[in-house]
Amino acid sequence: MKTSIKWSGLLLGLILAVSAWTQEESQQQSGQSAEEAAATEQAAQEAQEQASDEPQQATEAEESGSTAETADEEGSAPAVTTGTEESAEAAAEPMPAAAEATPESAETFVFQGHPIFSPETAELVYRPLVNYLNDALPYRFDLELAPDYHRYWLSTRRGQNPHLVLEEPHLTAYRMEEHGYTPLVRAQAPITYSLLTSMNNAESSVQDFIGRRVSTMPAPSLGYLILTSWFDNPMQQPIIQSNAASWLDAVEIVFSQEADAAIVPHNLVSRYVNMANVLTSQEFPGVTVAASPEVPVDIQEEIRAALLALHEDEEHFAALNELDISQFIEARPGQYDGLEEWLELVYSTL
Repeated sequence: MKTSIKWSGLLLGLILAVSAWTQEESQQQSGQSAEEAAATEQAAQEAQEQASDEPQQATEAEESGSTAETADEEGSAPAVTTGTEESAEAAAEPMPAAAEATPESAETFVFQGHPIFSPETAELVYRPLVNYLNDALPYRFDLELAPDYHRYWLSTRRGQNPHLVLEEPHLTAYRMEEHGYTPLVRAQAPITYSLLTSMNNAESSVQDFIGRRVSTMPAPSLGYLILTSWFDNPMQQPIIQSNAASWLDAVEIVFSQEADAAIVPHNLVSRYVNMANVLTSQEFPGVTVAASPEVPVDIQEEIRAALLALHEDEEHFAALNELDISQFIEARPGQYDGLEEWLELVYSTL
């Protein structure tokens, strides 16, 4: 009996112990589930807060960008305003006379030289003179080249006249007579033309070249006109070869034995000491710079003064040297009286 009671007590204690352990285990599981639920709820809340913060951050970023752009615009605006104000102030200030004559705003004049050179050589010969005028005067001068005498004379006859020309005196006289040009300056040395031949013909006269080949530049060059004046009998003429591209080319044609003689200007005669001078013409005024009526009189005087002083300008030595001129002197209209009549030797109507 006592043993049964003992075992009953032990069994009851075991049951109580098991019950207590089961209750404790259930409480621990409930606590853990509560903690997990709380953690899950907290995580969801944080995610929701983060999602709600993103639009606000984007809005703040846009506002910041707009503020930066506004700041940039506000920062750049004063610079533009300042530059405009400075430009306006600079424009309001009076400019010196020399600064006003810029190439864009300066009055422009066309300068043309007679075609006694090939276009390539003419560019080298006439360009220094045009450069001098551009440097010395507050105007713009553009060089215009004629490819040959035919087109040069054709444009002259048609009245297509440049503002300034440098040419032989008979053409200047024609422009004075027909188009109202004014001679400004001329080369100091007068022009003469001579008939040169080889030393084998040193004893020949000009009449000995009737029927023989003579090289020259084409009409209306003064050399061509002088050559025709030496042979007044239309039945007794030389064989005139007017295909020379320059007066130097005319002499070279003789050296190549394609002609028996050549007519050349005075500045070439002294260079060819190995050639005989058959005949020399009368003197004419030196090559002349003349101005058209489209050039105002006061500007004509400025151009004249600049050209008269050119020989004193060492920096522009090439301007005269390329032209083979020592200096310019003043040209007087009376020196050209009647010289246009030389053209009648070739052209029946002018």
